[in-house]
Amino acid sequence: MTGMERVPMGPPWSVDLIADLHAGVLPPEVAAQLRPRVEADAEAAEILWALDATLEDLHALPPIPMPADVAARIDAALAAEARPVAPVVSLDEARKRRNRRLGLGSGVLVAAAAAFGIVFAVAPGGSDQSTPPAAQDSPKPTSAAQAEPPLAVKESELGAAVGEVLKAQNYGPLETPDRLAGCLQGGGITSSGKPLGISPINLEGRDAVMAILPAGLGQYRLVVLDPNTCGPDKPEGVLEDETIKPR
Repeated sequence: MTGMERVPMGPPWSVDLIADLHAGVLPPEVAAQLRPRVEADAEAAEILWALDATLEDLHALPPIPMPADVAARIDAALAAEARPVAPVVSLDEARKRRNRRLGLGSGVLVAAAAAFGIVFAVAPGGSDQSTPPAAQDSPKPTSAAQAEPPLAVKESELGAAVGEVLKAQNYGPLETPDRLAGCLQGGGITSSGKPLGISPINLEGRDAVMAILPAGLGQYRLVVLDPNTCGPDKPEGVLEDETIKPR
């Protein structure tokens, strides 16, 4: 003992003190001297016995499963935490980057002209003669999702694609949540709400769509669908169905 920890005098002892002794939260030196004195007192020993019986009753209770909707919300929150967060950039730094991209003086004018599809004609001989600007059609932008090939995934390594698929909500050739629900129904797979993540993939040379569904606390259900064959009453459209627990 350090000299600062005194063994409480008794009997009687308070129920709180006996509960602390039973729970093992008292300093070891105090508990070693207090326990034999408490057990020798009939009233205090009866309280200890009641605490033991309560613990046994609690241990005998069947496990209580977490409600599916609560587990789904927890999984969604964990998935959101796993997604990368865009770095915070100060306004001054953003302006400096913008200026470096555009350049100075005439560079700004040229960049602005290019953005609006305006062409300035230059007269032969190198002299600058302004002519009325002619507006030209700007090329139609191509989305990054259309330009990039789908993620390549091996059948034996579906878990390696979880991080990328969680970032996406791209139904690809399935197009709509209703079509996804029909494909899941065909495979006998039930799911409430939208998937945690969904994206087109290339499954060893085969075009497919991978959906990540909640599967209980800390678990994901990975479902890979063939968009050409999946649908209600079409179980053959489910190419892969696997439940994993991320590390």
